[in-house]
Amino acid sequence: SVIAVKAEEVNRGALTSPQELLRGKVPGVNIVSGNGAPGAGAEIRIRGGASLSASNNPLIVIDGVPVANDAGPGMSNGLAMVNPNDIASFTVLKDASATAIYGSRASNGVIIITTKKGSSGAPTVNFAANMYINTPRNYMDMMSASQFRNFIINEYGEGSSQANALGNTSTDWQKEVLRTTVSSDYNLSVGGTYRALPYRVSVSYTNNNGIVETTKMDRATFGLNLSPKFFNGLLSINANLRGAYIN
Repeated sequence: SVIAVKAEEVNRGALTSPQELLRGKVPGVNIVSGNGAPGAGAEIRIRGGASLSASNNPLIVIDGVPVANDAGPGMSNGLAMVNPNDIASFTVLKDASATAIYGSRASNGVIIITTKKGSSGAPTVNFAANMYINTPRNYMDMMSASQFRNFIINEYGEGSSQANALGNTSTDWQKEVLRTTVSSDYNLSVGGTYRALPYRVSVSYTNNNGIVETTKMDRATFGLNLSPKFFNGLLSINANLRGAYIN
């Protein structure tokens, strides 16, 4: 079973990682975020889990290069170094026949990511700027400080050690920890053909501030793609250079 998803068909919004683009778009593929931190990884399952002890993560292939779905050194999400705006299409291989192409690593399925390339003609410049407001949708219904104090006194007695440990302060820790923030991202790409050499250069900056105090992600990415053809199209070369700074 093979499913292809083009870039214009994926979800849009405050997205910082490629797996968020696929959420809810491919039948049989479940994507569950590990936590709410900006840039955090996600658990990807294609047709459920197959092992109790071994990894159930699918194989991720970006422009023909297999990458680790889990975090690399110093990263919370290995896919976060790919700018979602550079992705042209996803191809999901969901059945066991994928092992004939990629071996045993593909036993849990394969997600193939193809990035955008330069096109023929005059240079084309694209710029996109987005701004997002992040805010908690709801708060847990908890006791107030006075209600909790009365509960402890009624349960253990006014002179108990539990009642003496209460103190006199009144703090709503949910509102102390959660916040409303503004996030933004900027993407600039230039693509075209220079002397019969198709090229595409892209740079991006993402500032994602989480709703939990002190959580944020700053990311700058750079991408260069060269895709020349020789001998009347009989020989094609595809060269990619990618770099990312993530804090």
